[in-house]
Amino acid sequence: MIKLIASDMDGTLVASDHHISKENAAAIKHAQGKGVEFIISTGRSFEDARGQVEEAGISCNYLVMNGSELRNHQGEVIRKHYLDNSIVSEIVTDLLARDLFVEVYSTGGTFALGTTEACKWAIAAKIHNFYPDNAVADLVLTVEEHFLYKELNRISDVQQVFNQGHEVGKIICFNHDTNLIAGLREEIPLKYTVNATGSFAINLEITNPLADKGNAIKNYALSKGIDLEDVMTIGDSFNDMTMIDAPFGYTVAMGNAIDEIKSVARYITDTNDQHGVGNIINKILK
Repeated sequence: MIKLIASDMDGTLVASDHHISKENAAAIKHAQGKGVEFIISTGRSFEDARGQVEEAGISCNYLVMNGSELRNHQGEVIRKHYLDNSIVSEIVTDLLARDLFVEVYSTGGTFALGTTEACKWAIAAKIHNFYPDNAVADLVLTVEEHFLYKELNRISDVQQVFNQGHEVGKIICFNHDTNLIAGLREEIPLKYTVNATGSFAINLEITNPLADKGNAIKNYALSKGIDLEDVMTIGDSFNDMTMIDAPFGYTVAMGNAIDEIKSVARYITDTNDQHGVGNIINKILK
């Protein structure tokens, strides 16, 4: 019997229109009404995740930054696994030396580093990821007018984050060169004691070695006295692997999931634009 449902957001709970559908929200609330706990498990920061969740009328706890933080529905930090400042400094220096755009997710918000040109190409790649009909090279020409670029909180040195007393939960890097990103996912964990994954082919996500979605959900379930066989996990991409290729009773791949996720999941549901999360919840709880 399912007692805990953990769902990813991008490509999973959230549709292409950047909203959580009424169908998904209704299924989650129905499950909660039957005594099943629902928790968000995302690579996003809490600040970036809560808006869409609350907009859908869902009240739940959050595992954010790929398990770097556990927060309750009010945003209070319950558990944390942050990166050491020295490791953050080394990795950021390494990535910037390659002329890459870097963001650090910290307890004081998200900060961006890199040259203006690197920032432009990274944001263009991010926009292209959601709107593939627009070529990255074309998007670069107008990206300065896009809200994703305008809202960047750019700093010149990561030491500024530490000087303000903030701690870093995740380092993220975007680039349109997917081969480069794939290579970095292999290289970075060999050079530094960290986890490296991604939510899209265009990004690299770096966290504390104790922080991954699978471990975070496992520890959360055990803290609640929930057997792992009674846990459902739902995801679609690289950073969901640890919670899909895992000893949970109900591991679910989205219909739009990458093949690597589909190959290890126990169930496959519909796509994120077909209310896949809500459909599998309703099916299993029937």
